[in-house]
Amino acid sequence: MGENPERDLFFPILSSDALMGPFLLIGRLFTTGIFVFYTFNLVTKIHSPGALLYLAIAAQLAGIVLIVLGYKTRFAALLLAVCIVASLLFRGGFGLHNFLSTIAEKDIAIAGGFLFLFAYGPGGLSLDRLQGGAQPGGIPDNGAAIGPLLLLGRVLSVFVFFFFGISKILHTPEIKAYMVRHNPHVPTDLVYLAILTQIVPPLLVLLGYKTRYGALALAGFCLIATTLFHAEFGNPSEVEHFLLDFAIAGVFLFMFAEGPGPLSLDAWLGRAKRTGMTKEALSVGA
Repeated sequence: MGENPERDLFFPILSSDALMGPFLLIGRLFTTGIFVFYTFNLVTKIHSPGALLYLAIAAQLAGIVLIVLGYKTRFAALLLAVCIVASLLFRGGFGLHNFLSTIAEKDIAIAGGFLFLFAYGPGGLSLDRLQGGAQPGGIPDNGAAIGPLLLLGRVLSVFVFFFFGISKILHTPEIKAYMVRHNPHVPTDLVYLAILTQIVPPLLVLLGYKTRYGALALAGFCLIATTLFHAEFGNPSEVEHFLLDFAIAGVFLFMFAEGPGPLSLDAWLGRAKRTGMTKEALSVGA
């Protein structure tokens, strides 16, 4: 697992492979649901066939199976990250109109999460582990490359929350009206708690400070919010949002399990603490 130098509240969970194996398996399952949805959509368009369409279907099916099994997981993580970014390019998702529709931001957050899966591997319940790979703390040795990669993953994964949080601040009455339309049983004043959750934990994750607390808060927020407001399963658009939010929750389960990486305040504070303890031990020994 990633660094957890302070043996904090989460240490008993993080240090148990018996607990973290199922935890990371759940995270992997969460992230693949949206690709099942996207693959189904591609298959239904097969009446206008083309090589790129068949390639996209094959790539996503392969990525789904490999991620679920935890086999060749780093390759599969990169494959699905490329698939989701490519889908944005081909459907014009980076255009302003589509970008403001929130699908693009969520897709980008998922792509960021796959960088974490690439860096750390699938966890204990995986074929990679059974074959002797992806050991705990399985981050590749090249920290010079992995540090910026995980920083990029954190940036991509939290942008959507800042986007939503600022939008709620600027358009609070409209958001309250949206809440009433989608679930009138939820008190609209919870929008202020949502704003706080979409600003503070993402900032922690971005800085890499108390990252596990921020990641766990964001995973919980995604699961609760989508269950309350996107559970209209007869509407394909709502199903897409539901699965996207579950996938983002999976992203933050990876981040909770493994930590933010070397380019973070958590890592810097951990190194500083160990350096201080070493100096203290040397001075006592002297």
